[in-house]
Amino acid sequence: MSNLDHNPNAKIALDGPSAITYYRDRCQRACLPQPEQTIVPVEVDPDGDEWLSDEDIAFMLSEESVFGRSSDFATPATEGEVIDLPLVRSQMYQLSQCSTRSRDLKQIDYEALGIQPPSKECPIFALVSSKQNKRRVVRIRQRVLTSKVPLYSFSRLGDSVYVPSPEFLFALMAHYLTLPGLMLLAMELCGHYRLADAPSNSPLDSSTTIYDQPALTNVAKLQTFIDKYGTFSGKKNAQRALRYIADDAASPMESIVYLLLCLPRSLGGYGIPKPILNAKRPVTARAGTLTMAGHLIPDLYWTNRRLDLEYDSDAFHADPECLLAGARRTMALRVMKVEVVSLTYDIVRDAQAFDTTARLISKKLGRRPQPIDDNVDKARQTLRAALLDNLDLYKPLLKRSA
Repeated sequence: MSNLDHNPNAKIALDGPSAITYYRDRCQRACLPQPEQTIVPVEVDPDGDEWLSDEDIAFMLSEESVFGRSSDFATPATEGEVIDLPLVRSQMYQLSQCSTRSRDLKQIDYEALGIQPPSKECPIFALVSSKQNKRRVVRIRQRVLTSKVPLYSFSRLGDSVYVPSPEFLFALMAHYLTLPGLMLLAMELCGHYRLADAPSNSPLDSSTTIYDQPALTNVAKLQTFIDKYGTFSGKKNAQRALRYIADDAASPMESIVYLLLCLPRSLGGYGIPKPILNAKRPVTARAGTLTMAGHLIPDLYWTNRRLDLEYDSDAFHADPECLLAGARRTMALRVMKVEVVSLTYDIVRDAQAFDTTARLISKKLGRRPQPIDDNVDKARQTLRAALLDNLDLYKPLLKRSA
């Protein structure tokens, strides 16, 4: 185990809901305009005691941030600021070193670590190693996790907080989310967007979306982790979710449209084969006369039928420049012999209009019409309510977990 894991300060291991909030807040901070800072290099005397050994350098190179920014040998000149600390991989696989005492947990400077301080509306969800270690701590919800977890399931933030990796986060949230909610979270973790301003007690509710973000993980990594991990609460749903999710969704609505179309009929979908999400396609010479881009990125693309389903947001239709660029893009794709079907939020929200569109896509993919019975119709209504209205996505998060 890393020597840095034996720090005498109080420690807390975040459970899934608080970890989601941390990752999103970190992303949001990284996207905010940063004030100019004077960077003062740390002076290292090659003849003194502070000279870095090969071992020290190797350890520093092992540090990693969720967004791939490595720490430099420099510190901000301004003191007292909230510093976006790097996450350092930890070999911790048991929670025995994490404190459960109220006095210790209150001493942690959550705000300085970039974590929302616990409140009545948004408590901190934490993990403890046994029922004996579980305590009643104001505004901190504790869940018992007795099983060992694979190495490097946690990253350490500062001296006091352990944050689950995105893969471990997915496994932890299987305890709290229904199957549709877990799939929606997985699409975000494997996609290029983050939901911001979402409270930890309702992690899939959001008023803001941050786009063009690097994916935190991918389906293959999630599958590898679940295969390594032993028995845990929600494992069956986690395994089911992994059968259907996909990498590289660019927005929440892309994820929702993908799930509505591609989930099996028994789960409320249309059973349409999985497309490729947001894969680059080089622009041909003829198509290049219509667009300056070197490549085009279809939203949902079925390679065998050269079919592209584009989701056009309301913001897209409100901007004349976007409309012009979109028209050129559509023509360029048609020149490249790609058929384009456009979808809007209004169509997605209208169950009958979406059904007509889904049947059209299914027909273009060479699939025969499937009969609709009461069970299929009920499953579709349930899935639409879950994904579009956030109904029945959560098991009770504020109840103290057993």
